Amino acid sequence: MNNKIKNIILVLGISFIYSSCETVDFGDVNNNPNGPTAAVTSQLLTQAQKRVGGFDDNDGNSINGIATNMQGILFTQQLTEGQYPGDSRYATLTRSYNAFFTGAIQNLNRIIELNEDEATIATAAQFGDNNNQIATAKILRGYILHYMTDKWGGLPYTDGFQGIDQPQPAFDTQEEIYNIIFADLESAMSVIDPTKTGPQGDVMFSGDMNKWWLFANSLKMTMALRISDVSPALAKSKFEEVIASGVYIITNAQNLEYTYGTTDVDDSLWHDRWKEREDYILSVTMMETLRSNLDPRLFKFAEPATSGTASNPMFPNNTDAKYVGAPNGTVNGNVSDYSFPTATIIYDEDYPTPLYTAAQMKLAMAEAAVKGWNVGGTAATVLYEEGIAASMDYWGVDAADKTAYIAAHPWTSMNDIAYQKWIALYLNGWEAWAEWRRFDYPVLVPSTNAGDPRIPVRDSYDSSVQDNNPTNYTAIITAQGADDNHTKLWWDVN
Repeated sequence: MNNKIKNIILVLGISFIYSSCETVDFGDVNNNPNGPTAAVTSQLLTQAQKRVGGFDDNDGNSINGIATNMQGILFTQQLTEGQYPGDSRYATLTRSYNAFFTGAIQNLNRIIELNEDEATIATAAQFGDNNNQIATAKILRGYILHYMTDKWGGLPYTDGFQGIDQPQPAFDTQEEIYNIIFADLESAMSVIDPTKTGPQGDVMFSGDMNKWWLFANSLKMTMALRISDVSPALAKSKFEEVIASGVYIITNAQNLEYTYGTTDVDDSLWHDRWKEREDYILSVTMMETLRSNLDPRLFKFAEPATSGTASNPMFPNNTDAKYVGAPNGTVNGNVSDYSFPTATIIYDEDYPTPLYTAAQMKLAMAEAAVKGWNVGGTAATVLYEEGIAASMDYWGVDAADKTAYIAAHPWTSMNDIAYQKWIALYLNGWEAWAEWRRFDYPVLVPSTNAGDPRIPVRDSYDSSVQDNNPTNYTAIITAQGADDNHTKLWWDVN
């Protein structure tokens, strides 16, 4: 479906106080006597989902927007920048998480409240089954929180959302946030009823509760592996719960994607960016790694350079192809000398953003099998090959090339799984960055042009947090480490 979410008007007058200074209560000064008197849950949901699709990226507070998603893409050296290097040089990363709370999570909290309060249940039910609305809000809230905690670490969540009653909330640690999300996912899945109406305003999955269940379990599997080095018993338990349920992605037909439309108000973020400027080109790291491994996905990830003299033969039927990657963190001013992502990615108005795919989940199951977890009886080697096959099928690789590649690259160690995840998560920047931090593989050489020659492993908190909530800021920094880009998160122990 076309997600014309830029046309949706949010009717919401709520403020979330988490790290701000004093708030003044203006009473009913801003009330519109001619406007609606109750929040519309469908509008609240659509607005929250904009933070997933990436439409609210000007403030840096979206998940799949070009600016925010590109951070992970650049750090993992899938792409690099052209004439304007920034994140590829690892400048100090200090971003605010404000709009995630006020622009998404507060909306989702309100959906839950309206569907649980006896005074508003009947009105809320006009926009979908009450329990299905609650489940959707909890799952989406968990997804957003997962992104946030894997970016910053601890968050002022449990103690927040109390307005002037608690203007300086305490932080939950990342471990506590993970436990909160697990509990929310399980609570949500316990009340989902696919036979009843899904939520209106759902621009992600059109109210399909089977997809929301699949989305929740995909998140749960991903989170379980993320904490497997620091909380192995809990990780194993959560992962195996998903396997026992039988609800997880096994084919590309089940892939979960954020779809876009074909008009200027709802088109792909890649398409929007390429209307104005050509910022991003293939990194030499990704390009040469694919080439050296004779990986046919190279020709599905990139276009040949349109100018320059470089010629890089790889396969017999591509001996004259100009597939050229650019150095990381340099001023690559003549972008036409290098390879762009394919024209389909950057010019198709409705090119989708993958959220969870069969390749990612099959490789997750392969890793779990290596750890000795129950994955339904399939061997790790089989799951590993199925993960590669799913990735190649997704990108349209010829069957013969796929078979030859898999035969030439058998599973030998966990590093093979880490490498294949890096490839399979091409352009899924924030997930690729998280998995690279967890595995510390493949080995990436930081840009020599960076002020600090280390690839960042987290974002710092915005300065307003320290200024306006100093006691609790000090407490979370004491617990998790210095507030810089190189303090590893709780689960990042390798």
